[in-house]
Amino acid sequence: MRPFLEAVRTFKLKPFRTADLVENLGYATGYARNFLSQATRQRLLVAGPKERKREKTFMVNPSVIRKIILKGGREKEELIEALGLHSKYLGEYIALKGFEVVDHDLNLYTLGERIFSDVEGQDEIVITNVGIPKKIITIEI
Repeated sequence: MRPFLEAVRTFKLKPFRTADLVENLGYATGYARNFLSQATRQRLLVAGPKERKREKTFMVNPSVIRKIILKGGREKEELIEALGLHSKYLGEYIALKGFEVVDHDLNLYTLGERIFSDVEGQDEIVITNVGIPKKIITIEI
């Protein structure tokens, strides 16, 4: 999970190559290739656009973000930290669509009213807490 979180932190939705993992994260080439292979099989990563003829690119699968948030626990907290949301939204509830915070509020019910009032795209949004909330709850829309 650590290499995946480092990829999320470093690249977010930008495509990256094996060489980018080696250069930016300091991985050995063999380790980077192994991680890319396993993460693609687990659908943590998806194939991105090819920049050159023989060079594969990869992107973090945004639907994985939703699954990790809904699963909760330590992985959720690590993902929120990797996305850089912990320091910005600590103690708040956030509505996430992929990597993007579409709305946030200290009050879960107020946030829910705003999110639920817009019918379009609700199936892709997940609402969760950042840090220790007043009430611990995760809602799937």
